[in-house]
Amino acid sequence: MHMARKYEFKPDKPRSGFWSKLILTNQQRRSVLRWGLYALVLLVLSILQDVILCRFQLFGTTTELVPCAIFLVCLTEGLERGCVFSLLASCLYLFSGTAAGPYSIVFITALSVGVTMFRQAMLQKSFSATMLCTAAAMVVYKLATFFIGLFLSMTTFAHIGTFLLSAVMSLVFAPVLYKVITAISTIGGESWKE
Repeated sequence: MHMARKYEFKPDKPRSGFWSKLILTNQQRRSVLRWGLYALVLLVLSILQDVILCRFQLFGTTTELVPCAIFLVCLTEGLERGCVFSLLASCLYLFSGTAAGPYSIVFITALSVGVTMFRQAMLQKSFSATMLCTAAAMVVYKLATFFIGLFLSMTTFAHIGTFLLSAVMSLVFAPVLYKVITAISTIGGESWKE
């Protein structure tokens, strides 16, 4: 007869299902949580913009919170991670049906890269620098959208004020969005070090 030893190796019980095989460290879980919360913020902003804020118009225009939040996330996360996020988020923004057109993907991503590079190279990481870069990105985004619409005969030059007013109205919500996004960026450690 063979006697079982007291300290003999016992293999783990076999697991079934996808989630049981997905092994993440705590740092990876927090990173997934952070990016999931960013996506949730954009979804909530899109719903808020399309369902509630679209009813409150000033001189025929309303806010565009999703591009504003995309710029803020990119500025907060840094160039590498933020710009990949801005590309993916601007694609989802286009598919939500509220983006001006397919060119908005290029505008949002290029402006995210540009203002983040400028902010990291020339300015310190601060509230005022982030608001300045977000304001510049929103104004350039709305002007670029206006000139594409003008080129495609979708608008007239008389409507340039409504496009700029839309940028200003969106920037009114930027400080609140900044607080939410910086709170989310602290999940999982420092967002970036310069």
